[in-house]
Amino acid sequence: MKASKKAIFVTLIAVLALTTAACSQSDSKPSSTNSGGNVKAEPKEYSVFITRSLADYPGSTRVGDIIDKETNVKLKREYLVGDLDTKIGVMIASGQYPDLLDGGSSTSKLINAGAYLPLDDLVDEYAPNLKKLYGDLWNKLKQPDGKVYFLPAWVPHEEGDKAPLLGTPQTGFWIQKAVMKEFNYPKIQTLDEYFDLIEKYAKKYPEIEGGKTIGFEGIMEGSRKADLVNPPFFLAGYPNDGVAIADKVDGGFKVDTFQDKEMSKRYYQKLNEVNAKGLLDQEMFVMNYDQYIAKLTSGRVLGMSDQRYQVGKAIDILDNEKPERSFMPLPLVYDSSIKEQYTPPLTMGTTSGMGISKKAKDPVGIIKYLDYIAKQDTQILLSWGELDVDYKVNEQGRFYRTDEMITKFKDPEYKKQWGGDYFLGMPISVGYWVDGNAARADNQAELLTATYNAIDKEIIKAYGITSYNDLFSKPEPRKYFPLFGVAFEKGGKAELTQQKMDELMTSYIPQLILSKPADYNKVWDEYVEKFKALDTKSYIDELQKAVDFRIKNW
Repeated sequence: MKASKKAIFVTLIAVLALTTAACSQSDSKPSSTNSGGNVKAEPKEYSVFITRSLADYPGSTRVGDIIDKETNVKLKREYLVGDLDTKIGVMIASGQYPDLLDGGSSTSKLINAGAYLPLDDLVDEYAPNLKKLYGDLWNKLKQPDGKVYFLPAWVPHEEGDKAPLLGTPQTGFWIQKAVMKEFNYPKIQTLDEYFDLIEKYAKKYPEIEGGKTIGFEGIMEGSRKADLVNPPFFLAGYPNDGVAIADKVDGGFKVDTFQDKEMSKRYYQKLNEVNAKGLLDQEMFVMNYDQYIAKLTSGRVLGMSDQRYQVGKAIDILDNEKPERSFMPLPLVYDSSIKEQYTPPLTMGTTSGMGISKKAKDPVGIIKYLDYIAKQDTQILLSWGELDVDYKVNEQGRFYRTDEMITKFKDPEYKKQWGGDYFLGMPISVGYWVDGNAARADNQAELLTATYNAIDKEIIKAYGITSYNDLFSKPEPRKYFPLFGVAFEKGGKAELTQQKMDELMTSYIPQLILSKPADYNKVWDEYVEKFKALDTKSYIDELQKAVDFRIKNW
């Protein structure tokens, strides 16, 4: 009888400790103390897969330790290594998923495979802060079955003139700053002007850092090949819809392919010419991502076209170690009469995000953890850091960093020890809060310019601008945006066509670029003939259906 009472007592204590750890969902600032007294349950561990290519979590960071203590949760992180489509394909085939899963551009495949749990009821019952964070945007997350399966990483707030600026433009044609400095910061608008400048610099400096100068770089590995697929529509003046283009017609938008159009033919022909001049890296079609980043950080690469999330690791290293060998972005077009649309319309991505997998054993605990992340005070911690350690607040309530703090955040090792970036992929507020402060520190106007190094300041002064964002046009509103990642019916005609298009481009882009210039038209005609043999009508019809639905319901 005594043993029974003791067992009951121990069980009761454990239950109380678990209850205490599960609480902490209010909108108050994270506390550094545990309200459970001396009794604390063992931390829960949730596995999470994130598509961002970041360094392995060091096990302890200032921000991470605060969050671990407040939630009594530890994350077992796995970041993308290699090709995303291959990784997701293996998960689907095996049926084995982590607790939390960010599918990136392969999210639609996970939805079609039934990999995610619906979040609607969980959020309604346990996650008021998540509901508040997404607000009116919540309905945009609903899939055709009316349910929400994932939470996009970037959640915009405020519109109009306060549209979020993510530190520096997120896509474009990048050029080494030393090239621009060498020629006294010329105005570059077109693709031809860009490559003319690169060619002049490469002839003048055939070797950099003890190795052969690389005029233009790229990568063809799996899903990372967007750097070679997307430039044609940017150069032709379209925004990043990724999978297709959409023209304004009769108050709406008409979807079409771009992969078989003149805009694509023109781009690959230009790269064909660049290759014939010996300016293109001959390994770009066979190297992996790590090799790509190593090439960029070598200081020998003069230019590339890519998304910053893919090349940001290299840019950050160069900014810190070889600033003049780092890159600045340019919004190039084919002709100066074309208005570029590199900066996307202010919108929340509705095609990917963090979801709870069907294999998760504790979905309630996970949604409570995500709700803690969604609190504004946690959001401040993830973006700005700790008050008076990483940022200060002036008498007007304006967030700022001292020169010493700014210097510290330029140091990759300091940022690693701080740890806020290891939570990228979770729901994160971007834009501006009601008090006027930027939700992300690098969007605070005065802080953005204060973080520029000497070469950046020289460039800004030369072009008469306040930041690199000023080189780019403001985004045009597109209610449906974006098209990429529209979830096609699993095994349906549109999905099969998309797969065949991808395979065809994977096969022919290298051929188009590496062929003899005299053979280019022949290879292009062969490619287009095979492209037109695909069932592109069903593909376009599905995308058009999505556009029409969004315009009517969003």
